Amino acid sequence: MAMKTKQELKDVFNGLSSLLYQSTVVDLSQGTLEVTPEYDLPCTVDTLQISQEDPTVNHYKVIGLDTDWTSSATLGNMTIQFTVPTKKKEVLTLAYGADAVKDITKLTITTGDADIDNEHGYEGFSIQLKKKKVTGTFILVDEEKENLMVMTNISLWAKPLFENPGTEPFAIQFTGTMEGAGSQSMAWLKKAQAGGYKKSSG
Repeated sequence: MAMKTKQELKDVFNGLSSLLYQSTVVDLSQGTLEVTPEYDLPCTVDTLQISQEDPTVNHYKVIGLDTDWTSSATLGNMTIQFTVPTKKKEVLTLAYGADAVKDITKLTITTGDADIDNEHGYEGFSIQLKKKKVTGTFILVDEEKENLMVMTNISLWAKPLFENPGTEPFAIQFTGTMEGAGSQSMAWLKKAQAGGYKKSSG
């Protein structure tokens, strides 16, 4: 077989236009799939991180030899993190659960400042900051909307983030991992042309 050149091996995925989410896990071992995202989440630029720690290498040596007799490794932990800059009720329900979000029909405040005080009061909702495991599938769409990166078996937990109120809005930060050991959990797909997908040669 002839050596593959750098240009022949070039197949990059970068630049994002959307971070889509659906609550169900997808079986990426199947040849035909269907996804129906429930949210197109607003994601702060440069906060999306998908990484795996370096493997822990276990060295085994014998007397009289300086190099390893044999070795093994334990794969590093997977980390997924991103920030969603909104306090929309649907996102908070996703983050903490429906039972953690309660409607407030009227709050009356009296300060003497006419710009703050309101005869009709304020309305909104409250949240309980509780631990909730957010699971499902994320679909990353590239800038040209020609390529997808799919991650499934995802497990995330949320925390509120409001560290720089002068310049940055209130946000929810999701942090977690990829579960599903022994199953297909990541996929890259290109928009199909007439004739369908063709396997690369070699």
